[in-house]
Amino acid sequence: MLLSIVKFLQGYLHVTLTGRAKERFLNLCCKKNILIWNLVPNMEAGGFDFCISLRGFRASKELLKKTHTNLKIRKKCGLPFLLHRYRARKLFAFGIFLCILLLFGYSRYVWKIEVNGTSSLSEDMILTWLEEQGKSFGTKKSGIDCAALEAALRSDYDVVAWTSVKLEGTKLTVDIQESLPQDDVPELPAEGAWDIVAPEEATIASIYTRVGTPMVEKGEVVSKGAVLISGRLDIMDDNGEVANSRYVVSDGDVTGTVKRTYQNEIPRAYQKKVYTGEEETSYTLQLFGVRIPIRPEKEAYSACETTVNDRQLEILKNFYLPVHLLKTTRKAYVYEQSTYTKEEVEALAKEGWDSFLENFAQKGIPIIVKNVKIETNEKNCVIRGSLKAEIPLLTYAPTERITEQKKPEDAP
Repeated sequence: MLLSIVKFLQGYLHVTLTGRAKERFLNLCCKKNILIWNLVPNMEAGGFDFCISLRGFRASKELLKKTHTNLKIRKKCGLPFLLHRYRARKLFAFGIFLCILLLFGYSRYVWKIEVNGTSSLSEDMILTWLEEQGKSFGTKKSGIDCAALEAALRSDYDVVAWTSVKLEGTKLTVDIQESLPQDDVPELPAEGAWDIVAPEEATIASIYTRVGTPMVEKGEVVSKGAVLISGRLDIMDDNGEVANSRYVVSDGDVTGTVKRTYQNEIPRAYQKKVYTGEEETSYTLQLFGVRIPIRPEKEAYSACETTVNDRQLEILKNFYLPVHLLKTTRKAYVYEQSTYTKEEVEALAKEGWDSFLENFAQKGIPIIVKNVKIETNEKNCVIRGSLKAEIPLLTYAPTERITEQKKPEDAP
């Protein structure tokens, strides 16, 4: 792109080469460092068509005499010819110069921000965060440190697992990858005596102890608050009795099978949105945040669906300017009383059940057994479901200390 701009500023010509020693002329141009490009054969003229810079055309006159060849100008391109064409219109030339100057000035700022990959975080949240960091629309590109923004974004939002911030032209792109949602896992206590207890009633599916004393076995049914791994380590004497106890922070992995239920009731009667066919389109030009109505709204609908299409001016790839054309479309509608068919209401009920199951899949919780039942009558549809899932059992509670320790018997 930069080379094309240089060629335009210096000016160049589309020419046709004819004559006796055309190949020799091309070789001499290469030897003299005269730039030519877009070289193609011209069968009608018996020569070659190519582009040559204005400076190169002037330097090639001696080569044309030496090789007995001719250059026929087919088209003149570039700024020098444009200025010569409008040399009598000084204001027009000044306007072109001013436009180029403004474009150069605006190219030093960010005029478009694109956010990709958000899920729990919305695009508006990221844009607000960038504004708080002083890196919003209209910010100088020289004042943006992409690496620092990436580190700050990961630091301020724990859900962000990976992010990439890059500048291209006047466009700032923020790519985000969020970590998978997980159940809240309590942090391991730093010190003291702590047990791992059951957060709810469950059947032990697996238990692995790293620190502490296991109190349950696989297949055992435990109630809420039951100690799974104790923070007390008993020291036994030769008789197999507790001689002393040491208290630690228990650590291990315990999973249990739990039951979850789901129920939802959907009325079959509902308000249906019906479009009347009335539609209106208005246009607004937005310059530097200032909106100028081009075709204002005419009618006011009691209820309408509004769609806004924002098109920003892009003169080159990723070179945006703060000029927007807003197209606003409004479609009028009314509400009518309607009733879901049996198939429709049951499909809605199943969507809710599938969404309920998706929450477990997103958290990586395996579902062992699931059952669902749908009952539909004239008034509503009731869906009832249940499942058994294997979840981590990890809740900490203070270890109950033994106040009196058994004293060893006196020696005979």
